Amino acid sequence: MKIKDSDFLLALLIVVITAIFMIATYLRWINTSSFIGPLRVSHWLTIIGTSYIAIATPAFVLQKRLYPEKMKRYLRFHIFGNLLFFALVSIHFAAQVGRPLTAYPPLGMGSAMYIAMTLEVISGFAERFPVIRQIKL
Repeated sequence: MKIKDSDFLLALLIVVITAIFMIATYLRWINTSSFIGPLRVSHWLTIIGTSYIAIATPAFVLQKRLYPEKMKRYLRFHIFGNLLFFALVSIHFAAQVGRPLTAYPPLGMGSAMYIAMTLEVISGFAERFPVIRQIKL
């Protein structure tokens, strides 16, 4: 098994676990509505996730240009870091969408941003792991 194959399996595992946590949060099997300080747990998850992505992605671009010989290590850090922190943002989104109708939040801009981030993750996943090209019909 090559490193790229094991990377694909690990990335796929992260995506599957994220989906399971999203479903469990949506169905309220996992409680993310407890407060830590002034905010709910789900809000802290998204603050941590978006902060990491907002800092690490531009840092990856800079490191890639400054130290191209270390590109392989930086790419793995970029892929798995962003997938893990995208999972936190996804759990927050599932918690918001899974709220009862009496307390349903206005989704507007948050939905658009989550969809854009999801499309970014899908396109990065498809670029890094071109599974469709490898399938022989």
